[in-house]
Amino acid sequence: MRQICVLVVGLSAALLTAADERLTFADGLFRRGFSDQAAAEYEAFLKAPGEASGDILNDARFNLASCYEKLGKIDAARQLYRDVIAQSDGDRAAASKLRLSMSLLEDGKAVEALPMLETLAVSKGSPALVEAARYRLALCYEQVNRTKDAESLYKFIAGRPGEYAAHARLARAALVAKAGRHEEAEALYREIMTLEADPERKQEVALTAFSNAYRAERYAIAATFAQEAGEKRLAQHQLLLPASWAALRANRPDEARVWLAADKTVNTKPSAPRLILEGAVATAVGDSLGAITAYERLLAEFPGDAQASSAAETMLSLRARAGDPAAFLKAYERVATLIPERALPALMWYRLDAALQTADAAHTRAAAAWLIEHAPAEQAAEASYRLGALEHKEKNYAAAGETWLRTAETWPTMACAGRAAFAAACAFRQAEMKDRAEQALALALASGDNAVVPEALLLRARDALSEQDVAGASAALDEYMTRFPEGKAVAEVAYLRGLIFFNVQDFQAAIQSLGRALAVDGSNEQTPLGHARRIDAAMRQAQAHHSLGQNDEAAALLQPLLGMKDAEALAPTYLRWLAEFRLERAEWTEAEAAARALSSKTTATAADKVLAQTLIGRAAQGRGQPATALAAYEVALKLSPEKTAYDAEAAVGLGELRLIEGAFDKAREAFLIGIDRANMDNAEGRHYRARAYSGLAAACKSLGLSAEALRANMSLIIFFDDKERVSLAFRDAIAILEAEGRTKEAERLRQELPERYGE
Repeated sequence: MRQICVLVVGLSAALLTAADERLTFADGLFRRGFSDQAAAEYEAFLKAPGEASGDILNDARFNLASCYEKLGKIDAARQLYRDVIAQSDGDRAAASKLRLSMSLLEDGKAVEALPMLETLAVSKGSPALVEAARYRLALCYEQVNRTKDAESLYKFIAGRPGEYAAHARLARAALVAKAGRHEEAEALYREIMTLEADPERKQEVALTAFSNAYRAERYAIAATFAQEAGEKRLAQHQLLLPASWAALRANRPDEARVWLAADKTVNTKPSAPRLILEGAVATAVGDSLGAITAYERLLAEFPGDAQASSAAETMLSLRARAGDPAAFLKAYERVATLIPERALPALMWYRLDAALQTADAAHTRAAAAWLIEHAPAEQAAEASYRLGALEHKEKNYAAAGETWLRTAETWPTMACAGRAAFAAACAFRQAEMKDRAEQALALALASGDNAVVPEALLLRARDALSEQDVAGASAALDEYMTRFPEGKAVAEVAYLRGLIFFNVQDFQAAIQSLGRALAVDGSNEQTPLGHARRIDAAMRQAQAHHSLGQNDEAAALLQPLLGMKDAEALAPTYLRWLAEFRLERAEWTEAEAAARALSSKTTATAADKVLAQTLIGRAAQGRGQPATALAAYEVALKLSPEKTAYDAEAAVGLGELRLIEGAFDKAREAFLIGIDRANMDNAEGRHYRARAYSGLAAACKSLGLSAEALRANMSLIIFFDDKERVSLAFRDAIAILEAEGRTKEAERLRQELPERYGE
């Protein structure tokens, strides 16, 4: 086309020489938009206008100025407009002023344009020109910061008919929005959309309204205008992601997801902003895994993006709440260098929790060390406390105690200080560091923490009891009751006091104190004591009653124990006492049950098992079941290769039963074992050896072993002072001696007998 136009111009130069013809040709090119060719013709005409003058020349200058504007020759165009203004008047001059002022406005020279536009806006020129001038004047007012004048003029123009009314409404709405009067601006946009009949124009207005509302962070309004602008219009202006953000921030996540999906369709290649948005939308709809995936992808594909740090922070926070501490720690290691410093305090807490849950010592120590050094005092103290917990879990009790004690001493006013001091005392006790334990316990008692001090007082009382320090234990328990009379461990205090009284054999006081420990709590009809403590208290109270001869009261206390499914949980010492107590009361079945429980205890010693079988034998004898008793005694004697305190009783019981059934050889064998195993250093041992000698004498007599029978009887006479058994031994020994013709020896025994037992 340009080549054709050049050809035409060439022809015209050859064919048209008259100035008026050149002007006509230039006007024809001008009307058809051939600005560069028209400009050349106008320039040639103005150099040789012929007889043309006045309005014709000014019209040519005006059109040439228009061409220059289109060709970018702004300064030349403005000069021509000034020439026309200077050399003409009326509409021609007014049009030149308008075009000149518009050019100046576009160049930011509103101050130069302002006087001309103010003149034109009140001139008597054509209505179209005046309206155009008024609209540009309003624009000019905006540029020179006369916003009130601009808004007033826009409002005036918008209220009049004409092509500039719609433009003025939009300009006014934009001006109001810029001034921060957002609700008013939104109402203006809504009014424009109501007045606009063209659907596409409505969408354009909605798009403008959306942009303004979004910039003003009025996301609910922005989301509504985005819907009215439509997907196509938003996509054309690359506003689908802002529309999604607006919907998300307006708490409309499903709508945000729709815009996000639309952007994925339009832009198939992912971007960092879109992945950030994808993560936010997934979080809003409760899709934690989707959010984590989006942020992980961002960090993998766009590690240098400005949002990478924020994404790393958010991703780790989501992983921390996802309940997979191991996955959190792995993710932390991957993105540690991206974490913003401001996020470290919170994320270090997550890291510490995750590390403790997974028993990851390295992460625990690293997180705790960071928090101790950088976090506020309260958090630092808690981190130090948790570090102690890790060391304690590793069974490094001394290190745990030191960490906890340091926590209490470094941050004495923090909430965990008392707790840490008490934990240190317990750890030092486990490490057998008595002095450090006492130091930590003193700190716990001085902490003033009412959740810790009661426990510390109880610990002090238990320590004192273990060291036989009755006064120290009593003082700690008294202080507890003085300071915490309604404390949750009141029953425990009564129990410990009961132990003190029991150990010093003040059985009446022990009964009373243990009774208070066992008193039921009205809220749940059960003593606050733990199960093991309840059993121990009941057993000791029963033993105290027994020691005072109050066997019925003791039995009443023990009765509930017999119905418990876990009666086997009783300690061997209690099962021994319980079985013997039942035997004393001729409660054979109950005694045997306790003895069998003792026999089956994994914690029972060999002596306990021997005793258990012996007691089973005694119970069976009491029920008249000699066969069962014989079997039990025989088992007892086979259980332990070493001597026990209960062998003699089992052997004597076995021998006496063998005597009854006439198995004298077996009886003799059993009595010899009894004599060998009996301990002469205590009354019980001497009792069973006396019975063994007595039985041995009877067995040997039946077997015709007179010498051995005499020896057994003489052993009774010499070593014991049992009136009944020794008197019989005298009788049998005298008979044996007389039968053997040893009358003098028999006579000496006859004389000794009344001296010892004259009655």
